[in-house]
Amino acid sequence: MNKIRILTLGVFLSLCITMTAWAGVSEMANILIKADSEKQPIPLLSKTEPNLNEKTAYEVQKVYVQWKLSKDKVAGIKGGLTTEAAQKRFGLTSPVTGILYASGKLEGSPVVDRTAFRVLMIETEIGFVIGQSIYQTIRDVQELQQKVSAVMPAIELPDFGFSDMTAMKGVDVIAANCVSAKFIAGAIRPHQGVNLNEVTVTLHHNGQALYQGKGEEAMGDQWKAALWLINSVVEQGYKIEPGHIIITGSLGKMVPGKPGQYIADYGDFGKIFFEIK
Repeated sequence: MNKIRILTLGVFLSLCITMTAWAGVSEMANILIKADSEKQPIPLLSKTEPNLNEKTAYEVQKVYVQWKLSKDKVAGIKGGLTTEAAQKRFGLTSPVTGILYASGKLEGSPVVDRTAFRVLMIETEIGFVIGQSIYQTIRDVQELQQKVSAVMPAIELPDFGFSDMTAMKGVDVIAANCVSAKFIAGAIRPHQGVNLNEVTVTLHHNGQALYQGKGEEAMGDQWKAALWLINSVVEQGYKIEPGHIIITGSLGKMVPGKPGQYIADYGDFGKIFFEIK
């Protein structure tokens, strides 16, 4: 009888701990949701929750994203902080993942309204278009290549409008869905015969070159970066559908989105023209 009582007490305590943890996740997600709804700066959850870890931050992200998806759809997934230097700066040991929203997808030569962002930033990236559903983790790059229908140049336009940029940590970025906002999808092309790691991009602003980046900067290899990103998101419970776009992380610098004319020149891989007003 005592063993039964002890077992019952253990189950009860475990349930209480789980419910308390979930309440904390829900509460943190609601803080982000409130700020988003009121168009306020993104709160730093790490300030009020100093013990916030990556696992919990992703749980917060999922609740926050589900709220966003009540009025939107998934367009794909994104990787962030894909260099060791970026990870070290934000107190992480691995890249981060987030969800791309269908409402954020831009094509052609768009004009971007920066007043729709708190703090608009620009990243030049490479994108993968998924051709087959992915419901479970993928074994290797060869299997992934069979599920990718095309590749393309891409621009991410994240919104880094945190309340305190100097105190921001990696867990804050994760919880806020890696500040996913908008992205520009370039012209697609088959991936066969293209060495994505050798693709070089130069971003120009009003005719002046801002920086240059190279495909291999995303975790050292574009295909391995895409594989890691997809498997990480699938392990979180997401399903990747045909047409979803995977962007693997910034090539070169991340720069502020200032008004003007931009050209992201990827050489033979393509060009993206856009304007910020």
